[in-house]
Order: sequence, then C-alpha cells, then structure tokens
Amino acid sequence: MMVIRKELAYLLLIFGAFYIGCESLSPVDVNDDYPVFIKRLEMNELRVLNDVYHQMNKGLICSTLNEYGLTGFSRVLFPNDINPCLNREIEKQELIYDDDFLNLVKLKLFENAAFTGTREIESLTLAEITSLDGCTICEGPDINNVPLQWKFTFEPQQVNGIIVSGTEVVVYLDSNGINRIWGNWYPVVDPGFIEFGSSEAKKSVVGMKVRYANETNQIFEQEITEDHIFEAPELRYVAVNVDAGLEIHKVWILKVLQHNTSQIRWNIFFSTITGEVLEVKLL
Repeated sequence: MMVIRKELAYLLLIFGAFYIGCESLSPVDVNDDYPVFIKRLEMNELRVLNDVYHQMNKGLICSTLNEYGLTGFSRVLFPNDINPCLNREIEKQELIYDDDFLNLVKLKLFENAAFTGTREIESLTLAEITSLDGCTICEGPDINNVPLQWKFTFEPQQVNGIIVSGTEVVVYLDSNGINRIWGNWYPVVDPGFIEFGSSEAKKSVVGMKVRYANETNQIFEQEITEDHIFEAPELRYVAVNVDAGLEIHKVWILKVLQHNTSQIRWNIFFSTITGEVLEVKLL
C-alpha cells in the first residue's frame, strides 16, 4: 500500500507539468482536418516508442503499444506471439480496496496521454471495478483467496455525446502500482452537419452482397435485404482501416444478420459526410 500511495503523491505533483512533455512523444500527428489520420508505424519506430513507454513507467507495465503507438490491444509486439502479461509473476500481496486507487489509475492514464489518448481526466467514466483474487497463503490448511489485483474498466470515449467505438480502456493495479493498460482513445475532429441520414444509409446497403465462410471454409454469398438489418443504424465515430493506418470517421453503423439466423455477422460503416460505405467488418 505504501508503494501505491507514493506513486499517487508523485503523479499529483507532476499533474500540471507533465502533459506538455508527454504530448511531444505522441505518435499521432493531429491537425484540424477531417477525418483524422493515424499512421501505422514502422517496426523500428514502434520498438523505440515502446521502450520509451516502458521506461516512463519504470518497467512495471507488462502490456505493449500497438502498431499505431497506442495502448490499444495488438499482438504486433508480442514475443513469439504470446501476450507478455501471461508470463508475468503475480504479486502475492493482498490489496484491500482504497478510494485512492481510482485517482491513481486516472492520473496514470493522463501521465501516459501520448499513448492512451485520455487527455481529459474529467471525461473518464468508470464502468466497472473487478477484484482479481488469488492466494497469499497457498499451501497447508489455511489456504486463502484474497484480492491481489484490481481491474478498472472505463466507458468508451464520447465526442459531443457520440460514442467512439472500440475505445474502452482497461487498467490493472497491484501492490506495486499499475501493471497493464489495454485500450485507448482517439483524437477526433467533428465534421459537423450530417449530410447523409440513417434512412439513406439503410437504402445504400440493401442489395449489397457480402460473403462469409462456415466451419469447413465453404464460402457463402448473401444479398442484404431490409430484413437483415438489425434495429436502427447507430451514429458513432469509428476507426476505419485504410492502407497506411486508420481514419477516424463519423458513421452510421448498420448491423447485418446472417441469412435465416439471429446472429449479427457484419458491421457496415456508412459515412455521414460522403454517403460511402467505408468498411464492411465481418464479426
């Protein structure tokens, strides 16, 4: 507990000054253009940035940066394709919950804002706290089961009340401090007025053909009808894959059912600005 309180005091001390220095490390080159573009880093750039990230966090974090230099989950830096956190030795010290833990987690996300994208602490909304239990007495008649870590899950990022898909952030805390950060927020430019509405989005995808494979890799083609569109389209920001990275678009998300099932098989991203289908994502 003493280690955690010292870290909290340190983070509070640097809260006002650290942001400018951290911002200069950011791999994301942001301007006022819509959509924001985030480039996919070369491996040598990424390794250097990942080393900086771990040095900043005193080697206590086992999770890695993704191919965009952000804390979002990716296997690109996993040694032998194995999550490095799986091999991490768990601290066998009971960690009784303290109200300071949430402040520590939020400040750590802000300290790493260049990598997490969480530049406004007041916007971080907690979704769930979960205790991760294990034993401190692991042999004999008095084997116990107590909290060894705490998992903090934050709600997705919102911009002007619109959710940015895929931006839940999860942080793990043990007796030494923060040991994992998965997930990130994005820089977002709001393009303003919606040029193409949800009804136009639905009309656009009706008649489209999509493909999927079954368990034996047989390929099937399905023509989308109105009956395949699950509920009303949702207005969201999404990170759309492009050749060299990601673009952050304001879209209608149409959830499409597989024919003759209740299974949502595709998300279709329809631009509110250009009226294009930007991506068809097989789930």
